[in-house]
Amino acid sequence: MKTEIFPGEESPEDIITYKRRKHKAKRQDVLAVFPSEEVHHELSEKEQYCSDCHEKLKEIGSWPARKELVFIPAQLKRLDHIQHAYKCEHCSLNSETDKIIKAPVPKAALAHSYGSSSIIAHTIYQKYELKVPAYRQENDWQKLGLPIHRQDLINWHMKVTDYCFKPVYSLLKEILLTQAVLHADETSYRVLESDTQKTYYWTFLSGKQEKKPITFYHHDPHRSSQVATDFLGNYSGYLHCDMWQAYKQLPEATLVGCWAHVRRKFKEAVPPTTKGKSLSKQGVHYCNQMFTLEKSWENLSNEERHQKRQEKLKPLFDEFFKWCRTNQPLVLPGSKLGRAIAYALNHEDTFKNVLLDGKLVLSNNLAEQAIKTLVIGRKNWLFSQSFEGAQSSAIILSLIETAKRNNLDPEKYIEYLLDKLPNEENLTDQEHLSAYLPWTKEVQEKCKTRIEQRKAA
Repeated sequence: MKTEIFPGEESPEDIITYKRRKHKAKRQDVLAVFPSEEVHHELSEKEQYCSDCHEKLKEIGSWPARKELVFIPAQLKRLDHIQHAYKCEHCSLNSETDKIIKAPVPKAALAHSYGSSSIIAHTIYQKYELKVPAYRQENDWQKLGLPIHRQDLINWHMKVTDYCFKPVYSLLKEILLTQAVLHADETSYRVLESDTQKTYYWTFLSGKQEKKPITFYHHDPHRSSQVATDFLGNYSGYLHCDMWQAYKQLPEATLVGCWAHVRRKFKEAVPPTTKGKSLSKQGVHYCNQMFTLEKSWENLSNEERHQKRQEKLKPLFDEFFKWCRTNQPLVLPGSKLGRAIAYALNHEDTFKNVLLDGKLVLSNNLAEQAIKTLVIGRKNWLFSQSFEGAQSSAIILSLIETAKRNNLDPEKYIEYLLDKLPNEENLTDQEHLSAYLPWTKEVQEKCKTRIEQRKAA
């Protein structure tokens, strides 16, 4: 549309307003966290004379030209704990023996060992977070001048697990089984002393919205339903899982199927050379629609999400399963597509259980990510010599992954436990032990990651 301009009138002007997001000084915020040391760049005594008149120059100011981070290689130093003793002279005058009071000295994580809290914590961080096996760590420690061997590292991990970590691990399990939504998965592992070729790690972890998130690993020689029933018992909440038959034996739990597994099976059935539409692609498209809807609702409350699912997701589920029943006779049962359709129809009720509560999610990816952490480690560690070593790894991994889910630095948290727990008189007292859980105020203050520290500042 053209604006008509009459004689004597000025041409109209369009005024455009917009908001510009202020650029955040991200680099400066990162640099501000680290301790600083000034490096001054000055002219030498000979250079402090004018090149023209040869008079002495006068300094008029200085300013920061640039900031940089410097890497300082690891080093070891020895701390000598000196215990002081005190005598009460008044009491000693009135007694045959002197009254001596000694200042308390904190207990070491392991008595008469090179392994202090910080050294053990770092070896644990290297193995379980960076996936560096003990035989590779051995050279690094000897390079620093510490004459330890791979077996020393393994023994340290097993001893501190037995002395310190097991009570915390048991308490985490108790808390986990009281939570309303869990995820579960399992993977194979090799233990040399086992009679069978494979043993198994199981993971059970809190739902995405849990305020006290826990990631828990459990090692067992078997993958049978007995393991799931022994661990979960009469757990009556929601359990996200794949369709492994072991979970179906749980008497009280409500199983919630993983739609990511459904989509994956249809995706694997898509022929690599097919162009245009195919039944396999239609199955993938249905699943993609479901995940797209879920993503658009991620910021809603649980009640609002539940309502949206009844309105839009439930009809889409019904349409998908009707499509599966219609096309099942048209495909070979043994083909990839046939197996994908059968998988969806055989567990239809379980896949529909996500509609029961707004806290539930479409996929079991949270558990698969937890298992992936262990699988990556397995590629480097290869195996465990004993069942005790495998269970020790399960306990340590549980503490590390739970710390990470609570925004803690896992190495700081492990070191904190090794400093504090040896000095607790009664590790069976849950009231005292609960003070060391990752979400408590003191632990959060002591063991936050640098990123969280920066956010708090």
